[in-house]
Amino acid sequence: MVPVIHRPLNAVASTVAMVRNAVRILFPLAIALAITVGGLLVFFALVTAVF
Repeated sequence: MVPVIHRPLNAVASTVAMVRNAVRILFPLAIALAITVGGLLVFFALVTAVF
């Protein structure tokens, strides 16, 4: 009888779960950072254009 090896499948499943968890945390932070940087660029562009 040939033993069935599940370790690679478990490794893939745990890696996928870890990546999903990281994306769930990092994606909103990346969006917030992009909005903040864009707002700062617009703010400083307006300030330098006025003065």
